[in-house]
Amino acid sequence: MKASNFEKWDMHHHIIPKFYVDELESVGVTKIFDFEQPKWTEEMQLKMMEKHNITKAFMSISTPGVYFNGKEFSRRLARKCNSYMAELIKKNPDKLGGFAAVPLPDVDSAIAELKYSLDILKFDGIGLLSNVEGNYLGNKKYRRFFKELNDRNATVFIHPTAPPNKKEHKLLNYMYLFVLDTTRTIIDFVRSGYHRDFPNIKFILSHGGGVLPALYPALINEFKSENPNIETEFEIWKKQLFPDTARIAYHDTMETTIEFSGINHLVLGTDYIWAKNNFAYWIKLISTLDLKEEYIQDIFKNNAEKALKTKEKIGEITLENKIAYRNSKKESIKYHYHYMPSKVCEHLKNIGLFSSMNEYEPQDINEVLSYMDINHYDKIMLSLEIPELWEQDEKNIATTLRLYNNELAKITSLNSAKIGALGAIDVDNVEEALHEIDRCINELQLNGLCIYIKIYDSSLEEIIDTRILEKLNSFNVPILVHPKNSQGIPVANEYYLDSVYLVAKMLYLNKFEYLNNSQYILTHTGGIVPFMAQNIGLLYYMQLNKKNMGKFMIDWLIKKHLVGYEFLKSIQIDD
Repeated sequence: MKASNFEKWDMHHHIIPKFYVDELESVGVTKIFDFEQPKWTEEMQLKMMEKHNITKAFMSISTPGVYFNGKEFSRRLARKCNSYMAELIKKNPDKLGGFAAVPLPDVDSAIAELKYSLDILKFDGIGLLSNVEGNYLGNKKYRRFFKELNDRNATVFIHPTAPPNKKEHKLLNYMYLFVLDTTRTIIDFVRSGYHRDFPNIKFILSHGGGVLPALYPALINEFKSENPNIETEFEIWKKQLFPDTARIAYHDTMETTIEFSGINHLVLGTDYIWAKNNFAYWIKLISTLDLKEEYIQDIFKNNAEKALKTKEKIGEITLENKIAYRNSKKESIKYHYHYMPSKVCEHLKNIGLFSSMNEYEPQDINEVLSYMDINHYDKIMLSLEIPELWEQDEKNIATTLRLYNNELAKITSLNSAKIGALGAIDVDNVEEALHEIDRCINELQLNGLCIYIKIYDSSLEEIIDTRILEKLNSFNVPILVHPKNSQGIPVANEYYLDSVYLVAKMLYLNKFEYLNNSQYILTHTGGIVPFMAQNIGLLYYMQLNKKNMGKFMIDWLIKKHLVGYEFLKSIQIDD
């Protein structure tokens, strides 16, 4: 059936009244993620809805929200936005609904606006940003606010915004960090125990919940160290979650999202008006999913009714035919395997890094061979993992890495057919890294390199030194990319996904030739690379220092080969 024939309810539908633009300008906000605020009018909205057979749209205020310039300004702006949406609903009650803006983190004012919006204006729910001034939804101060929502069996629409320390990262915010923030706030909510305390709140998760569907298995695994019951608790709470389709309507991501949420919990989101005309393409893609028409109609409208009215059991239906890309190829080489030689353990104790040898036990090479046999690998590449090392001074780090690389060379020489090694390289010590890269490949004859990075909190244009990239590019060897800090819960630990962030930054900063000509292997990705391939891949065409839209049109419309997307589909991952 054609997309236009399906009746639709749009749960992710932004309005930008002129007074709102003027209010933002009065406090110095003129651009959002380097974008001009798009023009919006009521007439444009209704015309768009008619054209795409959207019979009802639920309005909300997008990022940057309503909290600015102190409590009084924020209260007034929230009330002004809600009163305006209420007037639009009054004029078109069958066509429009709304999620009210509230001035969190001012909890008292937010509760007052919540009551007024739900009890007097009769809004369909409340709209919340993933964070406001760094306050995420698990904030302990928010307990009274969520209790009010829970008592009303309310629906909450969660929309992402920029992380508090990434405000100057332009399109990297919008295309990558933006969606991670929704996942981060869900993690924060769960870690606070609010998923147990407030079980009656239904959540519409914009942009599919960020990377939650892909990252879910890794999250549960790490959550268990804090809460052994988390898997059961989350499966129960998932019945209250309704991801929307904005920016995740591609076949690559829809299967994963449906597997996470169930077919009867996925709702249509267009991201109007920010998505410009992209939403039309997303609607078309949804209509061509390999699903029965009744399930597609559920996504377009029926599930939205459930999100607003009733509790429903999560569905067990997944796509009938596997149509999404999966990076599931079984490699005969295991690249991501950490090994600790006894001499390195002794060295760490001597420099005072650990008080006893029990901190890091030396490993027996027979353990490696046994692991290889059990998991049917032909070869295993050894690499280093000592997160505490990166807190040492530059001299101790360099000495340790040289010793480690020497030991790897000795170990691999004894059984080079089965045991390989990736030399440890600290890219933050540029001169030492340049020397050690040459030494590992030319002198020690190691099989490849493992570069250790910590870039999440770096400035927009800061990345691996170009001299190191050029040096890496000169050798045709595997390059394992490993975060210096990969401990703890993904996303909650901002550095956990650094290998993915490196790729996103290099695509955006016009460094693609270094990625494309080298054998990069990403670690600690949590499965989000194929899930985010469309979004991250577009950064190749939206580069900071180069206009590439003409090439995008040729690659998209004529060649049917989007460079960044195709690269991410083929890049090797060893989590």
